[in-house]
Amino acid sequence: PLLSRKQLEKIVVYPNPVGDKININKNVDLNVYNLIGDMIISKTNINVLDVSKLQSGMYNIQIMYQNSIINKRIIKK
Repeated sequence: PLLSRKQLEKIVVYPNPVGDKININKNVDLNVYNLIGDMIISKTNINVLDVSKLQSGMYNIQIMYQNSIINKRIIKK
C-alpha cells in the first residue's frame, strides 16, 4: 500500500544545507542525483549518509520507503 501524504511528510532529511552528513529519521533506501540527473550515490537501509566528498551545490535525493518514493532537494555547503 502507498503511504498517505501525512506519512510521507514524516520522512525528515536534515540538516539542510548539509555539511558532511545527512540524517534521515527512518531507515530508507536512497539515491542521490546531481542536477543533470546522474546518480552519484545509491544506498540501502540507512539513516545517515556521508556526503563529505560531494562538491558544494544542489542535489536531488530520491528516498524509497515502504514502497513509496519521496523526492527531496538538498544543498551541500
